[in-house]
Amino acid sequence: MKKISYFLLFLLPAMTVTLSCQGLGGHSFKGSVTGAANLQVLLEQVYFDQNTPPVALGRVSADGSGNFAIEQKEAFAAGLYRLTIGAKRMFFVLGGDEKEVSFKGDINTLEQMQIEVTGSEMFTCYSNVVKEIVAGGKMTEESAKGFAQKGCNPLMRAFFTTQIFGRSAGNYLELFKTADKALQSDMPQSKYASDFSNMVGNIEKQMTQAQPQSSGPIQIGTPAPEISLPGPDGKVRSLSAMKGKVVLLDFWASWCRPCRMANPHVVEMYNKYKGKGFDVFSVSLDRPGQKDAWVAAIQQDGLVWDNHVSDLQFWNSAPAGVYGVRSIPSTFLIDREGKIVALNPRNNLEEELLKALN
Repeated sequence: MKKISYFLLFLLPAMTVTLSCQGLGGHSFKGSVTGAANLQVLLEQVYFDQNTPPVALGRVSADGSGNFAIEQKEAFAAGLYRLTIGAKRMFFVLGGDEKEVSFKGDINTLEQMQIEVTGSEMFTCYSNVVKEIVAGGKMTEESAKGFAQKGCNPLMRAFFTTQIFGRSAGNYLELFKTADKALQSDMPQSKYASDFSNMVGNIEKQMTQAQPQSSGPIQIGTPAPEISLPGPDGKVRSLSAMKGKVVLLDFWASWCRPCRMANPHVVEMYNKYKGKGFDVFSVSLDRPGQKDAWVAAIQQDGLVWDNHVSDLQFWNSAPAGVYGVRSIPSTFLIDREGKIVALNPRNNLEEELLKALN
């Protein structure tokens, strides 16, 4: 059985919850984390459109023993949450019926969800599934599908589906549609349901618009047309200047969710092979006047290579027209001589990259 490496957003550096007993009573979220003494804590609700509004009174400081608490009169809404302590982050799900949620753990093992949770069945369920995923290492396609279904409610299952299969969403569209249908039924008219539905619609649209690899003006074996555009700093960068390296030419945009979901894999490959002559040349199809969004996305996604360019002309981007790009993400792998050697190597990027590097 072929092993598959999946991107798991919820395994970001993990930490948890908040301090400051305001005497509000009602509902609370508490934590005790070894190694978190006096660190800043932020609790945010997370949506599928990447909007992360902070919870009211959710920005506090842990005390000298790493204890913290957030209290509010009303219950914490059912949903997906992100807890940040210092530089550590942890995602979890609440069911909306919790009175007092608490957990304890060590800051060095929180990203493996090595925590003890009380007061929330949904949080406990989420933690247990993540622990199981971490313990299992690399997954097969079948086991990955099984993990995605282990969530204890439709929102959790939709989130697991996004995190496990998001990088190859187009190949698993039916899984996303199934998760969408369940979420629409369970949380109708909620922002979670509408955001997820929009995301699935965008994935399907991208799949519909994607043209066959052989129909565009660029063919395997042809020289890569020159691209020479300014970067965020105004400095002009040229694709031809990278001759001698194996280059992934990546058309993307800050507003393109499939692009953003694909970025972690590109970053992974860049970090793994940059020392062997691999580099990335990123062309953004961001809109006129959206330079700030472009720059922010570069920083947020950790796209640390220098070669970022754009004419900020959206779908009227000149390079996109030359390369026949009608949907994004769209990628071209270029060998050391400047010739195209692979079209849209998304699911087999490492395989194609190794062939070009050898």
